[in-house]
Amino acid sequence: MEIPLTLSEESLNVIYGVMLKSAQEAFSEVVQRQKYPRYMTIKNASGYAGVAVNTFKKEFINKGLRVIDPDGLKRIDKNDIDEFMENMKF
Repeated sequence: MEIPLTLSEESLNVIYGVMLKSAQEAFSEVVQRQKYPRYMTIKNASGYAGVAVNTFKKEFINKGLRVIDPDGLKRIDKNDIDEFMENMKF
């Protein structure tokens, strides 16, 4: 079913601007997240999560985020961060 709708040029420009800004923000976030490898140091992982290292340790690792520790080389799986953050949603 089609609903006929006529918009002014000004309204179309506003809609276009909002959609363009939204797309640019989404692409920017994707590019930013792709800068990080799958397995990261704690410092890189905190940057990926967007928090300070101390906050990452206190609010992520101390609250259950898994750490990979081969021979003392602590690494965090990017997928685990995403899952951890998803589970923290309320």
